[in-house]
Amino acid sequence: MEKSCKKERTNTLLLIAQSFFMSLKQLVVPVIAFVLIGFASASLQSCTNSSNQVEANGDSTLIALNKKIADNPNDFKLYLERASYLATLNKFKEAHDDIARAKSIDSTQAPIYATEGDLHFKQNRIKEAYNDYSKCVAKDPNNKEGLLGKAGIDIEMNKVSDALNEINAVLKQDERVAYAYFLKGRLYKNVGDTAKALSSFQTAIEVDPQYYDAYISAGLYCSEIGNLLARDYFNSAIELRPNVIEPYYNKAMFLQNYGVVDKAFYQEALTTYQQITKIDPNFSPAYFNRGFIYLVYLKDYANGVTEFTKAIEKNNQYFQAYFNRALCYEGLKKNDLAEADLREALRIAPQYDAAAKELSHVLGED
Repeated sequence: MEKSCKKERTNTLLLIAQSFFMSLKQLVVPVIAFVLIGFASASLQSCTNSSNQVEANGDSTLIALNKKIADNPNDFKLYLERASYLATLNKFKEAHDDIARAKSIDSTQAPIYATEGDLHFKQNRIKEAYNDYSKCVAKDPNNKEGLLGKAGIDIEMNKVSDALNEINAVLKQDERVAYAYFLKGRLYKNVGDTAKALSSFQTAIEVDPQYYDAYISAGLYCSEIGNLLARDYFNSAIELRPNVIEPYYNKAMFLQNYGVVDKAFYQEALTTYQQITKIDPNFSPAYFNRGFIYLVYLKDYANGVTEFTKAIEKNNQYFQAYFNRALCYEGLKKNDLAEADLREALRIAPQYDAAAKELSHVLGED
């Protein structure tokens, strides 16, 4: 794919034209200027045409987008559409090139800056994203994407009033925007308003019952405040994405912590971790957490050894698993095996103070 034209090239050619005809007689100025400016325009047109295409490599979506742009090369929205798609492929340079093309067509359009903000945000370039969203809103105070993009960052910057105004401005236009309620939930969570936070997450789900992130956020928030609804939200997320580890893991962690209230939850947590290992047999934290439940809550040291051993088999640098297996061996009165595991934990992590102290205890030095 040829490199895209740079604006500096056109500006340089125009400056050359200007210096030429300013130094010549009045009679020949129009002719020289016309020739050189025409050359600059032709050069720009040539570069633009050659850079409109993005290598598709068999990608049917990209092929279709390229065709739409070829048919309508002056439609800035098509470049934004392709930039957004390229961002999902992590082709950030090409995406930014399309943003530049859109600006060259009409830099006054607010959606350009909303799309650029999304692109920068995806790259974790938050300051630039915030500036983009701010430009978008400055050009169009009612642009929903710009308002919500800026609100999301304002929440993290603790600009509560600004964020709330931006969210409400969107909801005033359209009260069925699930993401606006999702952001409200985050905002109220940050300021510690339990009732409003949960209500906002619930409204986001009511507006969009397929809103996976809202179920996860509602579940995590309920987990933090010890609300049993967490399990229901995580179950709903699991229904939406049954092959994704995240909702299972969050659910299991909640059940593990909630077992203090009802020990039956420990068994459900063990089962949930087991479901994770069916999705990914190499996910060592699931085995570790099963071992932790057996060790700490159920005092079942033999099963604890089994689970920590599996965790170590999946990750032989898992020094915490060696440490906890040593504790299980101590519970089984197998101090020689406990000593070996503690020494291995310290070999992997020499600064692991808990293992050093436990080794001294096993050796009778404390």
